[in-house]
Amino acid sequence: MLTARRRSAWLPAVVIVAASVALAPRQVGASSCTSPDLVETIPADGTAHVPTNASLFARYETIAQYQGETVTLEQVGSDTPPGPAVPATFDATSGLLQVTPAQPLTANQSYILHWPSLRGLDTATLGSKTDLHFTTGSELYVSPPTFAGITGLAWDVSRASDPCTNAIVERYVYRLALGMAADDSQGANELVADGGVGGSLTLLVFQTSGPGVDADAPSQVLVRRMPPVGEGVQVTSTVAVGHICFSAIVRDLALKSSPAGGPPVCVDTVAPPFFYGCDVAGAGGSGGLGAALALGAVALATIARVGRGARRSRGRPACTGQGRGGQ
Repeated sequence: MLTARRRSAWLPAVVIVAASVALAPRQVGASSCTSPDLVETIPADGTAHVPTNASLFARYETIAQYQGETVTLEQVGSDTPPGPAVPATFDATSGLLQVTPAQPLTANQSYILHWPSLRGLDTATLGSKTDLHFTTGSELYVSPPTFAGITGLAWDVSRASDPCTNAIVERYVYRLALGMAADDSQGANELVADGGVGGSLTLLVFQTSGPGVDADAPSQVLVRRMPPVGEGVQVTSTVAVGHICFSAIVRDLALKSSPAGGPPVCVDTVAPPFFYGCDVAGAGGSGGLGAALALGAVALATIARVGRGARRSRGRPACTGQGRGGQ
């Protein structure tokens, strides 16, 4: 049981931390409410050994809308000017703009793909654009990629200010550890340590169990470029208490998908609040003045509960995080 002296020493620390949260500047560019920016390309810029039968992707913020903007492909060193617009398709749910050249790419050549700026939903603001530089290999992709799947899962609660509404929002944050992946590219063993086979794989994460999820129709919750080896990914959702499971696959540039890497990985979530003085800042970052005051209030309530007896404290988790669990 904490003594009165220890509790009084902890209170100023909570107040100081809460104040620092209130004064922390907002992250620049954190909001996608009015900025339909291009987030990443698949493959990554500078990727080598791109198959000649590749489809190419750019991922935009989900506010982006594609309205037929021109996408052009240029072969470096060729006397031929950039050709006509490459046919493109857009998935508004994931923000993926996809092009598949009508003719296979030329082997062992350098290319530049000019991705356009897109406009946002209900705004005329143009987002960012980029040029993707890549070099082809000499082979087609024939075999599907391999993927070890999700190897670990931890969860937490983020209580932060929504940059779009300025309202304090509680969300569950799931952190997924990923296994190794490989594709059919030339030199894949050397490239796999650099962003999932040179950044040429797409990661697709599905929620297979939880409130509102149909077990026969998993919900796609994340699409992005496969991160570098050793890096995980994060999935956020509204607060949903229950048995939550995730599974994942990877897709190569020839649109071939890996089998699911093992069974889904699951956790059992509980309802917030469960602040025990371990972590003050949520996973979502600064929450502004409202979040700071809320954290201070919760901390004071927690202090008041300390010492009411071992009967309650025995049910509390170890001081390793807020509601964290996993397997």
